[in-house]
Amino acid sequence: MTNMAEIERRQDEAQEHLRMTLMNEFCRIMGRSGLPPMAVMRLAARAVGDVYREVADSHSGPNACPCNWRPDERADTDMLCTALMAAIRFRPVADLRTMRIAGSA
Repeated sequence: MTNMAEIERRQDEAQEHLRMTLMNEFCRIMGRSGLPPMAVMRLAARAVGDVYREVADSHSGPNACPCNWRPDERADTDMLCTALMAAIRFRPVADLRTMRIAGSA
């Protein structure tokens, strides 16, 4: 059985690989196309939607993938939107001394 630390490590590695791949492609596409950042972001979001649809289709119907995941478009869309909003709002802080005080104890 895989322990939680191993699962988290694999998820962190996968997330960093995806982030780096997307950033590299984002910059390459902006440079080649001359499109503004939000136009490329919109295209990236549509591409993620296309990937979701393709994967969901392969997990539906009589010849569905045997991994037991079953797409739930509403719940999956909510999860993807929540992940996007969390990532947009999160800003890592390198030095805690530079953080704005949020309240008092």
